[in-house]
Amino acid sequence: MEVLNDMEEPKKTIFDQLSVFIYRKWLFLAPLAAGTVVGLMLSFEIPEKYSSSTLIVVEEQQIPEEYVTPTDRTPFSQRLNVISQQILSRTKLDQIIKEYKLYEDQGPSRLDRALAYITGNDIDYSTPEDTIEQMRQDIQFTVIGEAGGKKGQGSGGNAFSITYLGSDPQTTMEVTNTLASLFIEENLRVREQYAEGTSEFITSELDSAQEALEKQEQSIKEFKQAHMGALPEQLEANLRTLDRLQLELQNVTTNLKLNEDRRNVLEEQLSYGPIPASSSSMRGGLATELESAKGELAMLLSMFKETYPDVIILKKRIKDLEARLDENAGGSDKERRKNSLDVMNPAYAELMSVKSQISTLRQRDNEILRNMADYQRKVELTPNVEQQQSDLMRDYQISLDNYQGLLGKKMNARLAENLEKRQKGARFRVVDPANLPDSPDYPNKPLVSALGLLGGGAFGTGLVFLFEFLNPAFRKPEDFEGTIDIPVLSSIPLFLPDAGKTKPELKVVKGRTASA
Repeated sequence: MEVLNDMEEPKKTIFDQLSVFIYRKWLFLAPLAAGTVVGLMLSFEIPEKYSSSTLIVVEEQQIPEEYVTPTDRTPFSQRLNVISQQILSRTKLDQIIKEYKLYEDQGPSRLDRALAYITGNDIDYSTPEDTIEQMRQDIQFTVIGEAGGKKGQGSGGNAFSITYLGSDPQTTMEVTNTLASLFIEENLRVREQYAEGTSEFITSELDSAQEALEKQEQSIKEFKQAHMGALPEQLEANLRTLDRLQLELQNVTTNLKLNEDRRNVLEEQLSYGPIPASSSSMRGGLATELESAKGELAMLLSMFKETYPDVIILKKRIKDLEARLDENAGGSDKERRKNSLDVMNPAYAELMSVKSQISTLRQRDNEILRNMADYQRKVELTPNVEQQQSDLMRDYQISLDNYQGLLGKKMNARLAENLEKRQKGARFRVVDPANLPDSPDYPNKPLVSALGLLGGGAFGTGLVFLFEFLNPAFRKPEDFEGTIDIPVLSSIPLFLPDAGKTKPELKVVKGRTASA
């Protein structure tokens, strides 16, 4: 019999496929039952987990920022990341685990033992590191945006939720509330610590700035003392003094010229011979001149100080007149007779007075010239001194601005520190406390059982089709069509050897056993 391999395979109906499943029913039912059993075992073997959540919002500071500027402007997401890392630290979690005796009954399940036996790996859940890592996995933080939508951790938002998975409902709720309290306390501690650190840093910088400012003030003071008289702010006064000295020099020069001319006239008069005069008239003239000079001095003192140049000249003139009166009143008779011709001459007394004034005016002239040279030197030094002083004042102004700025920042830092200590700054507040879970969130037993059932059924279906593909069979006459090139004449129906037969019956006939 020749088989035609290139002929089309006859199409199979749904009944044909069903007959295949009926024929190989054990290949389907065995995996189906096994998958169902495994699913049921897993649903009861996996430990139950209860979840409890709490919602925390971020409240802005209660004092307006235009009155107190906060020192901590860390973005909410960054602050949440920092605090969450501190909460999830080994020390914090270990305290919570010991306080609530978490994970004490946790151990490898039979499934875990079976997997460990197959893979050859040892499983140990009793170490502190394992329990801490397990608790980290059971804690979840979710940032919630302003519109109420959830965002990933690290994004913006003004609220966040804390969710904890635990094996006991009551303990799960308490642990969630504890985590929320830790978040609030840690946020307050971090903000207060940040404010204190800022205040301490600014205080330290302020002390340094004050020390630098005082050094510069001392430098400026020493500089002004070293260049007193040539300072820029004294330039106008120096110029006015120069103008006054110039006028005074002109007056002194004029008076000196007049007195020198008068002296020349008197000397010329005296050269023609003495003019008789009595000694008493001579003394009277000196006394009159002395009284006139004293009156003029009193008038000058009423308008000027002791250091006024005309006052100094007049005092010296009065002193000379007093000395001449004493000299005229004393002396021996021989000297009086010797000088009687000259002393008794009024022109001679006037000549002596003029000479005295000339001497005084010359001294004053030299003094004015020295003062003018000194002031002129100071005026010439002023531009260089001004440049040096400008450099000092510029550095001083920079230091002063820095000091004043730090002083204002210190005051604001103290206000911000007090704000945080009184808990008036931005803070976390629990809006929705942790709930008491009434049913486990994990595992979903019906779903696990259904997945086991579906998995077993899928595996069984695959086995049926695999065996059917590897070991095909003809189950009806139509299966031969398209397979061989000769027609099917007849088919033998399903023959059951025991069909139509009845079981033998035993009957008792007159004490004998017979079979019917």
